[in-house]
Amino acid sequence: MEESKQRIQFVYRRKRFGRDGAADMDTGIGVDASDRISRLPDHVLHYILSYLPIGAVVRFSVLSKTWHRISTSFPVSDFSEDGLRLSKRREIQDWKNKFINFVQDSLLAQHHHNTRSRKFRLSMDLDSYDPQLTSRADHLLELAAKCGVSEFDLNFQNISHYFLPQALLSAEEITILRLNGDYKLSLPHHAINWPSLRVLSLMNVCVDEAILQNLISGCPLIEKLALVYCYGVKSIRISGCIKLKEVEVNEGDSVLERIEIHVPSLQTFCYTTGLVKSCFHIDMTGCRNLEVLKLKFYSITEEIGKVFQDLIAQFPALTVLALNCYTTSVIRIKISNPQLEKLQLWSSALSKVTITSPSLHSFKHFIHGFPSAFSLDHSSLQKATISVHKGALYSYDFLQLREYLGNYNQIKRLTLRINFVGVRFIPEILNNNSIPALPDIKHLKIKIFPCTSASGSLASLRDYRDIVDGLLWVCHPETVLLVSGWNYENEFIQILCEKLMQGGEKQHCCTSSHIKCWRHDLKDIQIEHLQQNAEAKAFTCGTLLESLPNLGRGEKIRFIFNW
Repeated sequence: MEESKQRIQFVYRRKRFGRDGAADMDTGIGVDASDRISRLPDHVLHYILSYLPIGAVVRFSVLSKTWHRISTSFPVSDFSEDGLRLSKRREIQDWKNKFINFVQDSLLAQHHHNTRSRKFRLSMDLDSYDPQLTSRADHLLELAAKCGVSEFDLNFQNISHYFLPQALLSAEEITILRLNGDYKLSLPHHAINWPSLRVLSLMNVCVDEAILQNLISGCPLIEKLALVYCYGVKSIRISGCIKLKEVEVNEGDSVLERIEIHVPSLQTFCYTTGLVKSCFHIDMTGCRNLEVLKLKFYSITEEIGKVFQDLIAQFPALTVLALNCYTTSVIRIKISNPQLEKLQLWSSALSKVTITSPSLHSFKHFIHGFPSAFSLDHSSLQKATISVHKGALYSYDFLQLREYLGNYNQIKRLTLRINFVGVRFIPEILNNNSIPALPDIKHLKIKIFPCTSASGSLASLRDYRDIVDGLLWVCHPETVLLVSGWNYENEFIQILCEKLMQGGEKQHCCTSSHIKCWRHDLKDIQIEHLQQNAEAKAFTCGTLLESLPNLGRGEKIRFIFNW
């Protein structure tokens, strides 16, 4: 079977590119090779065809009657023109006709042989030199609906304007519909009847308030609604959907002014905007059972920030909250949700953060500057991920990091992600800030991401040395977990090992400062290479440095410190 599969792939390449490698749609193939393959059972040929792109299957369908029967009876559910590279008008017309004929014949054959597919994905370019192309696309959708397809994924590109056919708008068996219309696909204003629809996703589709109401009234059992980059709508009003559990709104460049959702069953709401909001109204008082709330803004004013802060307080059952705002004039935020378990906070300007969530056990904080006032009250938080994006890091940044982490009430597990351009940690500068290292962080995972500077240079070994000294000045963890792979990750492991090997020289390491470096507090060190079978292989600093070039990507190295 493997030999036959390779022969078909060879025939496909020869058919597509010709003997000399040039593209040629009409190049013939050897009759003997074709006949030998054709004698294989249909199910074997279908298995082999499953390894080929849909374009190859289309080309095989025009070789002969035998191959037409085999190709069109092949149970395909994904019909896509993606990746097609044709430039001549006649070639484009010829290909589109062959492609549409193949899709049509495949649907008919599957219906005839009772091998119909539950799913139907159609991705094609409707920028047509043929005025009949859109009507032929209508016919394909009507045929798929008649064949009992329940899941549609439709992606139309480069269209002048297109409306879905009535046969699809009244297909009662549809349960999932995903539409991507390249900003030129519209839904009608008249009645839509999808009584079985559970999932509706609209991307780049023209939708106004009337169309949206038609959708809501025509989909009584809808559970998930996504409106992504849909234009033409200024107000979203949703009510009466007794099964609706999830709503996603990504307004893109449209001007959305109001959202009103009154659905007691709603569990998840996601909202994204790339616009600067100065005026916005949102009412979700009828969604008291909401559990997941994700809000992402490019930029908002302090007034709009207060609107969403009041929104957050409306949901007593909220367990997951994600707030992302890249630029904002909002400088303070207070989060007080008793059931909140997971929190993600990303903001560049917040200076005062107050979190009162006793059930919180997972926290991710993306910061460009450390907040001057940060409190985490009555929390059972045991693990957190802190991502620092500050460009250059200096000694006082490590001091601020120490003060910031001191607010994490005895956190046990911390993942620290540091994006940096350069690092300079000089303990002498902090002579007047003799603060003991944090003892409560038990397990520290470090991920570093050096960024290219304005001069085009990456991090130096000195940067890595200063990160090691700065972080181990900030806290004394029981374990440090590092991951091998990229050059900068291995270099960081190398620098840490070299620092640890200098432990015997610690009496001379910081004689110029009354602040003693971390090596004076270190009593002993063990190193483990964590295996996939959960076993640990012991290393010394020397053997780890010898093995480091041979470690694969993603290998975990754990350093165990005895302070």
